[in-house]
Amino acid sequence: MRSVAYHRLRSGDTPKARITRNVWSASGYLLEQWDPRFYALQLGDPSVLPNISHRYSLSGLALSTDSIDAGRSVALFGSGGQPIQRWDGRGARTRHEYDSLLRPIALFEQASNDQQERCVERLTYGAVTSELAENNCCGRLTRHDDTAGCVNYDHYALMGSISGESRRFALVPGEINWSVVQSLRESALRSERFSSSWQYTALGAVREQIDAKGNRHLSQYGPEGELTQVSLLLNSGKRKVVLDHRIYNAMGLVIKERAGNGMITEVSYNEADGSLQRLASYRSERREHALQDLTYGYDRVGNVCSINDAAQPTTWTSNAKVNAISLYEYDTLYQLIHATGRENAQHNGGPALPGWVMFGAPQSNLWRNYTRQYQYDAGGNLLQMRHVPSSGQGYTQRMHVALNSNRSILYAKSPFADSSFDRCGNQQMLAQSQSMEWNVRNQLTRVNQVLRDDAEDDMETYTYDAGGMRVLKCRSSKAMSLTHTREVIYLPGLELRRDHALGQWFTVVSVDTGRATVKALLWEKGRPRAVDDEQLRFCLSDPLGSCSLELDEQAALLSQEGYYPYGATAWCAAKNSIEVTFKTFRYSGKERDATGLYYYGLRYYAPWLQRWISPDPGYDINGLNLYRMVNNNPMTLRDMDGRQGVGMTQRVLLGLAFIPILAGLGAGLGWAVAGEPAIGASLGALLGVSILALLLHEGYQRESRRALLNSPDHRQRTVAKWLSECAVYIAESRGLTHEETNRLVNFFYQQQHDDEKLSIQSHTTAEGKIYAFIGPATSQERLNQLIELDRPMGKELRQLGYSHILLREPAREVVAQSSATSGLSRFDVQGSTPLAKRKVVKGESAPASTRKQALATGSSTSAFSVDTSEVAHLMSGREGRSIAITLGHLNEGRMAAVHWHKHRDDGDLWSADLHGFPGAGKRRSAYRLMFEHLGARTYRVAGIRDPH
Repeated sequence: MRSVAYHRLRSGDTPKARITRNVWSASGYLLEQWDPRFYALQLGDPSVLPNISHRYSLSGLALSTDSIDAGRSVALFGSGGQPIQRWDGRGARTRHEYDSLLRPIALFEQASNDQQERCVERLTYGAVTSELAENNCCGRLTRHDDTAGCVNYDHYALMGSISGESRRFALVPGEINWSVVQSLRESALRSERFSSSWQYTALGAVREQIDAKGNRHLSQYGPEGELTQVSLLLNSGKRKVVLDHRIYNAMGLVIKERAGNGMITEVSYNEADGSLQRLASYRSERREHALQDLTYGYDRVGNVCSINDAAQPTTWTSNAKVNAISLYEYDTLYQLIHATGRENAQHNGGPALPGWVMFGAPQSNLWRNYTRQYQYDAGGNLLQMRHVPSSGQGYTQRMHVALNSNRSILYAKSPFADSSFDRCGNQQMLAQSQSMEWNVRNQLTRVNQVLRDDAEDDMETYTYDAGGMRVLKCRSSKAMSLTHTREVIYLPGLELRRDHALGQWFTVVSVDTGRATVKALLWEKGRPRAVDDEQLRFCLSDPLGSCSLELDEQAALLSQEGYYPYGATAWCAAKNSIEVTFKTFRYSGKERDATGLYYYGLRYYAPWLQRWISPDPGYDINGLNLYRMVNNNPMTLRDMDGRQGVGMTQRVLLGLAFIPILAGLGAGLGWAVAGEPAIGASLGALLGVSILALLLHEGYQRESRRALLNSPDHRQRTVAKWLSECAVYIAESRGLTHEETNRLVNFFYQQQHDDEKLSIQSHTTAEGKIYAFIGPATSQERLNQLIELDRPMGKELRQLGYSHILLREPAREVVAQSSATSGLSRFDVQGSTPLAKRKVVKGESAPASTRKQALATGSSTSAFSVDTSEVAHLMSGREGRSIAITLGHLNEGRMAAVHWHKHRDDGDLWSADLHGFPGAGKRRSAYRLMFEHLGARTYRVAGIRDPH
């Protein structure tokens, strides 16, 4: 089976077919998968291998999987379908042992260079005793010795959730060979024990958590189970409110919340599809001084096309305007190909962070604009990223992609991309002389940052638990004759950070409320004088989860950070150099290690390479390129743990997952009730198919609504409606004529840019001159101050980004407007035909030969004439201003702004929206000005229609 997608960069390019091929067996098993790159290569060379191929047992279990990225994997299964042994491409072997109930009791691993296998996990289950029954532990896992140490599960809740556990670490983590004898296992553990406990609501949500240091995390919920308040009761007895209040809309989305430091966040969504439109955060009682004010724009299929942070000021550097507006463009496969934004003017790329700028530093030459262009191959591999700054030297980063896989490295590093990875696809070198080591489970265990022949290397090591989550990080570095060690222990809701070199030991208590993440720093020893004990750090995140702002308990700024697409840091600023050292979570809410890598949970991500450094552990869950980051769409999609499925694909997988589940439930119910499991299974499967259809239909409707609301015509009508209301208000307050009002409207369209939110202001000078000002909304407050001082003109106005137009000279005499005698409004451009100047008597019809379509929608480029005698009595009031603006749009060829179209009920009538017409208010539809076509470019106003 083949699926075809068509690729082109621009609308004028010739589409290129991208064919994906899947080969299925007669039994319905997926055998081979080819992406467009390797399918095209296979047409010319039959020896080219597929991206992924499978071989199955008679019972349908995958015995062998070959991947050009992740290598080969061979597995053997028992009669119950349980995995027994597994081999990978490096020759490593994994073996499982089970008890008589087929519960796993031991896991053995043997690397290719090991003489014998090692027991890396042992699992112990609770017997049926009265003591264990009191803790709901009978038959459940009570002890798990894993690669990091040992976890004891002391208590379970009634619904099976863990309510009490304790963790001890091994004396030598990573070098484990657990004995069957428990006393011997105990001797290999440290004495320090970390215990955590949980309490749950009736719906299974966590009501209270007590971490390993005795801090209590308290959560409160609303009547429908929604989170409404979070507080932290520290072990010192102090109570800290983290989330004070939260309000949801009918869709269950957060629309407003107040944090414990008084910071208020307001969120607005598109009413039709629920897409995020605006995210604003400000200090309580200081709404006009926003800390974050993000406005999002989308294309027709929901890709993020623009982000504007109105809270950030506009600056000027090297005669270039630098504002906080980012724009994005995509190809037809929704891959990011063009991005613009702002950056630190001294940053030159690479894995290192740009230099931190302290708050209050001079702004001169601090910022600059940048443009990034991305180029990909047919398999989705990044080939080239071109970085062009507005000032200074740019650069181009090229990647070398292996011929027979999607493995890729920087072009300047080595011409042999495939040899820079092991047989399981794990990258071996991070940077020059920085080697990486991986365990049997394809987990990164060590990065050697500085290699020495005569002394120990500078390195960072990682240890993981049985679930694959990192629980221990240790960094050692050599300085003179001393070795400095920094250790991080990861526990539920807690991090223990111990810097043995500086003597700094402190605890980081983590509370995630969804929109914000709060960290509490509790010091044991070595606290710097500039840092308070029990300090709370509130992290404001964007929709991708990236930490962009950090605030303290008084909502004062601690740090700010901006990011390029794909996660590298573009700029960063902080209160002081000490505060910088305590910020560890950055892009997508993930921790950035000293290596520059981001730890996502199942994989590590290199933002400067814009790709993962190991294959996706879920194989093709997110496409056949196992290294590609979020389908090359980093501004719209977000990866949570190193494997991702989003959008319509996620809906399909969810619906497909429901089918076998509901079929199994139906079979059980059918057998229990009527003794007919087949009928029950059929009904359950039918219900699952129905759920899948509903998910797909809802997704289709949502995308259709999104496409309609994000169409250029709809955006033009939205702008025209807002502009008309502003123009009518200014015209009434300043006494403008229709001609002057239309000059103001036309001037706005000359200054308008899709990427900038503008504001309109007016001012009458002491001499009687009337000016209008148009510029960025972010500078409106300063403009108002200049107007109050009666000095809005000059250099400062230009620096604010405002332009102005003189609407009236003081000597100009305003003539009262009247259309009663001529039947033509004063602002009309007279037509060249006699019919244009002829007043048509009511009820008289034009000859049939002249009733031809004269204005194709959106195609008018020249003036036309309109007989307004039918509405002459309205032209001197507010109604006349709205009518005049609509006619001005038509005369300038802005047809989409007023939705100019032929009326569907009467082919001789045309319709245009009347924005700002009295009585329209917040109606869904505007009043409409109806036209009768008289021939050529001549029309007669037939009246005003109320669509309601």
